[in-house]
Amino acid sequence: MSYEEEKENKENGSQEENNTNKKNKIQKEKSSKRELIFTALVLASIIIGIYSLFFNNENKTTPIQITKNINSISANTQDGIAIIDLTGVITHAKRKTSIGLEYPSVTEELMEDFEYYIKDPKVKAIVLQVDSPGGALTSCEEALKYLQDLKAKYPKPIVASFRGMAASGGYYMSMIADKIYANESTLTGSIGVISQFLNVSDLMDKYGVKMYTIKSGRNKDSLSPFREPREDELAYWQDMTYEFVAQFTNVVEQARGDKIKGNREDIFDGRVFSGKKALEVGLIDAIGTLQDAIKDAAKLGGIEGEDPYIIKKPQPKDNLLNMIFSGISENIKPKSSLPIPYEEIINTKYIGVPMYIYIPNYTGEN
Repeated sequence: MSYEEEKENKENGSQEENNTNKKNKIQKEKSSKRELIFTALVLASIIIGIYSLFFNNENKTTPIQITKNINSISANTQDGIAIIDLTGVITHAKRKTSIGLEYPSVTEELMEDFEYYIKDPKVKAIVLQVDSPGGALTSCEEALKYLQDLKAKYPKPIVASFRGMAASGGYYMSMIADKIYANESTLTGSIGVISQFLNVSDLMDKYGVKMYTIKSGRNKDSLSPFREPREDELAYWQDMTYEFVAQFTNVVEQARGDKIKGNREDIFDGRVFSGKKALEVGLIDAIGTLQDAIKDAAKLGGIEGEDPYIIKKPQPKDNLLNMIFSGISENIKPKSSLPIPYEEIINTKYIGVPMYIYIPNYTGEN
């Protein structure tokens, strides 16, 4: 190899090394920037959380501004109304963020908020804002009974405001309300009970898979997914479903009474209604938005003026970490493509459990 060739190879090698070093340097700079941004977000969240906890009004009730036309005030000087959200599938299952932080279940949060506001003498009326397909039968039962007992002890007007969906258990829970508003496009009704069971016996036969069951009685494996159900099993579960739906319809009859118009067999057959149709059959009282419900609640609570004040429960100090990281975790949480409410009910713990829930029939089977 000539001197010139050797020199050229050294120069090329040196150039490649420089390029590699530059790439590594750029990657390190990008990584450092990402770490710096993330650290800044965490610090900002901590600062905001601490400020919110320790520098905001620490009175028992803290009003918030819902719209530009609704002013915030000191809870010590004027009365107001409260807004309680009932959102998502109604169960007692704890909720967790993608980084493992635990929150109360939908049912627990509803019961805690309702108890807080109905006992507060400054809260003259409550708006229950519902956006739920329903949920577990027992969770709905327990929660409604708890709310009814509190309302009997601390009487206050309650107005329900339906958003996108207030179906099945979502509608069942709304029977605590004295008046119900819905949008024209709201899906509501779905008065009924549903249980769903998987069966893979044909699939097992196809691939030669066998399942042996040792049981103490012929019904101990009732509706097992590993064998075809017997006719008497299906009849037994159907009778139980009728028992559960009778409880649902009794609650609706007690709350709505003579307001319901039309054939009850059609209204109580599990179908959903638009808000407009629900008004026609008496499942709701008026078409209107959340703001309409707020104004009506204020009127029923004896609050004068066009702009009712909203009282909000302060965030507990022991939830500081949850408050700090909740925003961050929601941003990094993967979004499900499953149609609501399947995202929450597809878990096997709901298979075979009677539920007050609206499940759209995506399979096309009746």
